[in-house]
Amino acid sequence: MKDKLKPLVKEAKKAAQKAIQLSLVTQLKEITARFGEGSKKLDKQIEKEAKKLAKKFAKDIKVNKAALIKVDDKPKTVAEAPKAKTAKIKTVAAPAVKRPVAKTNIL
Repeated sequence: MKDKLKPLVKEAKKAAQKAIQLSLVTQLKEITARFGEGSKKLDKQIEKEAKKLAKKFAKDIKVNKAALIKVDDKPKTVAEAPKAKTAKIKTVAAPAVKRPVAKTNIL
């Protein structure tokens, strides 16, 4: 049970980290746009620092493990089920049929 729970908690924390990062980036870009024209260098720095800050915040997030267990127990729908690999069928061209060549007598 604990083995199944650990990856779910990790995945939930990563999702929270991504959500925090996206929120920070959008809000900071809006604020900088109000005060002046943005630049690539500034945007890159905002994204880098937002990622660091989101990582720190995500560490301290407590994940509701009971909710994760209930979510994991639901049967998967057709859309969520892993797709089976289908075998590729190779088609081989039929060998050419040799037809006798008609001989003509031209003299």
